[in-house]
Formats: sequence, C-alpha cells, structure tokens
Amino acid sequence: MDDGEEDDRHETAAYIEWQKQGMWLVLWGAYTRRFWAYACWPVPQGGAVVSAVDPDALYAEMRRIEREHGFLRWRYGRG
Repeated sequence: MDDGEEDDRHETAAYIEWQKQGMWLVLWGAYTRRFWAYACWPVPQGGAVVSAVDPDALYAEMRRIEREHGFLRWRYGRG
C-alpha cells in the first residue's frame, strides 16, 4: 500500500468519526490493515470495540453495537 492509500484510509477514519459526532473514536490500523472504532458513550460491560476491513463493514458493526446497547435511547431518549 502506498502512502496515498494509507492517507486516504486515515482520512476515511476521521470522516467516519466526524459523522458519528464524536460518539466513536475511529482509527485506521496501519499494522492490522483494519478500521477500528471505540465507543465513547456509556456502554454496559465496560465498553465496545469493533473492527472491519472496510468502512461499510465498520458502519454495520457500529450500528449493531448501537442497537445492542440502546445508543438512540441514551443519546436522544428514544429507541
């Protein structure tokens, strides 16, 4: 992977984090070659971390965790 592709993945991670309004910390793992997302809202059982090889799969995992742990209820008072 060249530096341009690596930069694109870092930018993609930053964009996903921006879209999620800081409720997730999103990183590109240069060594693991995966996107990583860490929940930054009160998640039962000590937190949630998900990873995926592409942004679409990462979004799917993030939404799964949000549904599983009542994110919308916590954030907006609805579910």
